[in-house]
Amino acid sequence: MKMKTKEIRFLVWGALAALLAAGGCSKSDDGGNGGSAEEVEGVEVTVTPDRESVLRNPFSGWVLYAGLGDGLADDYWEQYDHLACSSVPEGYVKVSDYASMLLIRVRWSDANPERGVYIWDEGVNTKQAQRLRMLMEGARERGLKLVFNFTADSRDYHYNIVPEYVREQIEAAGREVYWSTTGTSSRVWTPYPDDPAFQECYAEFMRAFAKKFDDPDITAFIGGFGIGKWGEYHSCIYSTGDDSPREAVFDWVTDLWAETFRNVPIAVQVHRWIGSTIQWDGNNYDPDSERLIRKAVDKGFSLQSAAFGMHTYFSDWEKSVLQEFRYDRPAASEGGWVRASHSLSAIQGDGYSDWGDVRRGEYEDAIGSCVNTMDFRYNSNITEGETWSWFNEAYEYVLKFIREGCYRLYPDRLTLPERLTSGGRASIAHRWVNLGYSYCPTNLPQYHDKYKVAFALLDPQTNEPVKLYFDEQARPCDWHKGAPTRYTFTFDVGTVPAGDYRWAVGIVDTSKENAVGIRIAAKNNVTPDGWVTLSDVHVE
Repeated sequence: MKMKTKEIRFLVWGALAALLAAGGCSKSDDGGNGGSAEEVEGVEVTVTPDRESVLRNPFSGWVLYAGLGDGLADDYWEQYDHLACSSVPEGYVKVSDYASMLLIRVRWSDANPERGVYIWDEGVNTKQAQRLRMLMEGARERGLKLVFNFTADSRDYHYNIVPEYVREQIEAAGREVYWSTTGTSSRVWTPYPDDPAFQECYAEFMRAFAKKFDDPDITAFIGGFGIGKWGEYHSCIYSTGDDSPREAVFDWVTDLWAETFRNVPIAVQVHRWIGSTIQWDGNNYDPDSERLIRKAVDKGFSLQSAAFGMHTYFSDWEKSVLQEFRYDRPAASEGGWVRASHSLSAIQGDGYSDWGDVRRGEYEDAIGSCVNTMDFRYNSNITEGETWSWFNEAYEYVLKFIREGCYRLYPDRLTLPERLTSGGRASIAHRWVNLGYSYCPTNLPQYHDKYKVAFALLDPQTNEPVKLYFDEQARPCDWHKGAPTRYTFTFDVGTVPAGDYRWAVGIVDTSKENAVGIRIAAKNNVTPDGWVTLSDVHVE
C-alpha cells in the first residue's frame, strides 16, 4: 500500500518513541503504547512547546504557605506581592505569579472555637476567621487554589489546639486526656486518638469542613491528618500506652477522609513510623509503615512528605516509597530545614555550605522523587523565611521546578484530516510529550475520570467549539517524561453543518461543560479558553 511521506514519518515517530524513554522518573520505555499503527491521511502539524509559563494545572506547582495563628502578618499579601528579590532586574517579585496554590495550616481549635461554630460560617468574626477570609480572598484574586493541613495535637504549642468541648465530652464519659508542658510554662492537653469521643468530634469537624471545602473550584488538595506531633502522624500517644490501637486508628481516619472528601485529592504522610509512638530511631524503620501507606493509596490517597533536603530524615526508605508510587499517586513535598529554627552549623553538619545550597538539596530530592508540588515556607520576618531564600539564594531552582518539575503536556506531532464528510468516519494521529518529571494525576478517584483529551471543530470566527471528539484511549496520567506516547484515533464525524472550521485540541473537564481543565504547554496558537488551534478543515 502506497503512503504519503508524511504518513510514513508519523509511523517512524512512533517507532522512535520507544527509543527515547529516559529520565529518573520514567517507568516504561514504551513510547508507542497508545494505539495501533494505522495509516492516517491529512495535514501534518507540529506544536512548539511552552517551557516557561506557570500553567496552574491540577495538583501541580509551587505552594505558598500561611496559617491562621498570630505568626501571620496582617499585610501577608502585600509582603508577598513585593518580595525583595536580587535575582530580577525589578528588584522584587510578586510571589503568587510563580505559584499555583496557597496552603493554610489549620489548628482545630482555631477553626472550631465552639461545637457547631466554624470560622468559615457567616457572622463568625474571630481573628482566625478574619485571617481565613483575608487569605481566601487574596488567593482567589491571584488565581490560587487552596490546600489545607491540620493539627489536632497540642504538644509543642503554647495553647490548646483541640476545642474545649472535646475534653468536656471525653471527661463526661469517664475518660482522660493527656497533658504536656511546652516551653517554660504552657500546660496543654491532647486527646488520645483512639478515644471514641475524640473520633466522634473530629469526624463531625471534618464533615463540616468538607461541606465547605470539598470543592475543586476552591481546593487543590487536603493533607495532614492532624494526629501526632506537629500533625504529621508520628510520635502518637494512645490510651493503652503502646501501639496496639495504631492500625485501627489509621483505618478509622483514612476511611473518614476517603468518605468525606470525595471531590478533592487527599494525602497521607510518607513517614517510616507512621501512626507509631516512635518519632525516629536512627536508620531503622517500621516495616508496617509501607503496608499502611499502601492501604491508604489503595483507598485513593496521594502522598506528602515534610523532610525534603534533610539527609537523615529523607533517606533511602522515603525515596523508595515515593518512587514505588510515583505514577499511581502524586506527591507533595515540603522542605525539612527551616531557616528560622535551624542554625548554620546544623545544615553544615548535613553537608550543606549555606542556605542556597539547602534549596538545591531540596530541589534535587524533589526531582528525584517526581513530586508534583514544592513549598514556599512563610515567616513573618521575611528575610528569615524560606520564600525569601528561594528567590534570593536559589532563584534558578524556582524556575527549574516550573520548567522541569511540574508536568508539562503537549502534543508535539499530529496528523489531521483536511476534509470531513458529515455522517462519515475519520482518523487523527497524535503523539503526546510530558516535559516534566511529575505525572499528571488524572487517575485520582477524586477526579472521577473527568479530564479527557478532546479534539474540537472550532468556529473560526468565535473560536468556540461546534463539535467535540473524545479520544478515550489517550490518558494524561500515562504520559511520562522521556516516553512520548502516540495514538491513532478513529471516530464517527456525526452530523456537522457544512462549512469551514479549525481543528483544535484540549484536555477538558467534563464536569465543567467540557471547558479546558488542564492547560497544554503550547507556545503558540492558544485561545483565551485554552484550546490549541492546529489546522483548517472543511466539512461537506
